[in-house]
Amino acid sequence: MKQNYAHTVGVVLAGVGLAGTFLSWPATAELTLPATRGFGAVAVLAFTVRRHGHGPSWVDTVATIAAAFLTLGAAAAVIELQTAGSLGPIISLLAGFGALGAGGASITGLNQPAVKTRERRTLLALSVSALALVVGSFLTSVAVSLVPSTPVVRVSVSTAVASIAYAGVGVVFIRSVNSSINVSTLTQRDLVMAAAGILAIFTLHAIMAATVSVFSLPQTSHSLIETAKTTPEILLPLIVLSFVVVAPGEELLARNALQKYLYGAYSRRSAVITASFVFAASHILAYGGTGATPGAILVTLARVFGVALVLGATYEQTDDLFAPVVVHGTYNAVQFAIAYLTFT
Repeated sequence: MKQNYAHTVGVVLAGVGLAGTFLSWPATAELTLPATRGFGAVAVLAFTVRRHGHGPSWVDTVATIAAAFLTLGAAAAVIELQTAGSLGPIISLLAGFGALGAGGASITGLNQPAVKTRERRTLLALSVSALALVVGSFLTSVAVSLVPSTPVVRVSVSTAVASIAYAGVGVVFIRSVNSSINVSTLTQRDLVMAAAGILAIFTLHAIMAATVSVFSLPQTSHSLIETAKTTPEILLPLIVLSFVVVAPGEELLARNALQKYLYGAYSRRSAVITASFVFAASHILAYGGTGATPGAILVTLARVFGVALVLGATYEQTDDLFAPVVVHGTYNAVQFAIAYLTFT
């Protein structure tokens, strides 16, 4: 049973994903729903066969591929949602992601202790990320009550305080797991990776923007950008703060604290992917508070996930905060600058 624990998890999650296909789905997904349901059934069957010790090892790959198509079908349905009332696609999407993880674990032959370690560390990473948001929100509410009510001052203070709070939570977590803060002497490799990361992140940004445009996908914008549409002057200090506090604070937490912590349960590349999911999830409130549809939020979070992959890979290649902070700060600053020029 310990050796087949990943398959057991896969059966449960694929089953939940399959069950979600029998709940309410958008009418526009009627053509893809039967196929999505079929892939869910294949995933459940394949995981079940392997759970009981039957079938060749390639059945694990079949289960994982079926889970991937279940996830894609659910994602396509979520994009069509105009409200969060249809829970079926959302349930199937979340369960599909979990089944994909179980599939990866089954393919690599992880036993129960190894899978449970992944589960614990991933849940803790999500919890720490959520805690950072709570702490940041609380300290921000206190800070803005002590400063003038002008938008520029309030947005600048709230952004700075929240970022410092993220860094603080990151430092506490790093110390609690007996890890270290990765800031060392600047090297030529750090500079090269920073330059490569900047090139990669803007190339990816262009590709994702073109994809959204070509397929007319819905998307939403950050709450700061929504505010800046009426008061664009708030963006100018944010350009500077991107380098000074935003990027350092978020990278210290997301990469140095959480991604590095996940190295203890995953391969380094898998840790980058998992940490990127955690990073994207932490932005749900920032992009979901503007009345956006579930589809728009999903598409936007997918773009955040892509950006996080670049930042995570940059950190993984250097084991130092310099390059990801520079890449992150540059990316944010350019977005704020473009938005300012657009709105003025």
